[in-house]
Amino acid sequence: MDEKRNQPRYPTNWGVRFLCDCKKHEQDIRIHKGVAQEISTDGVSLLSDHHICEQKRVAMQLMIPSMLNGAQEKMIKIIGNSVTTIVKEGKFLTHIEFLHFEEDGLKELEKNLLKRFDQQFFATAAKRA
Repeated sequence: MDEKRNQPRYPTNWGVRFLCDCKKHEQDIRIHKGVAQEISTDGVSLLSDHHICEQKRVAMQLMIPSMLNGAQEKMIKIIGNSVTTIVKEGKFLTHIEFLHFEEDGLKELEKNLLKRFDQQFFATAAKRA
């Protein structure tokens, strides 16, 4: 996915569930919740109550809200690598690089970004071409 690095980030408020391996901190592995504040096809800035150690694999479920009233949100399963974590607004903001999407997750994310941010998305695509 190296060719996808440094893609533009788009502002979001999408839910994320993630697993963090906290065994070294004497805690059980459990599902945590957070919010994707910015997202691109190569990574996400995740705000949560849980500190994610740097350079760790993170299994995530990104919940993309439907653009149609009453329709179910789309869940995309992603494996990522945590890059940095800072404290923001009393919570932890972690930048995560995407490493692997299950099934058609990358295409689904691209499609949703295109629908929601089409003008920005097309301008960026034109610059790359």
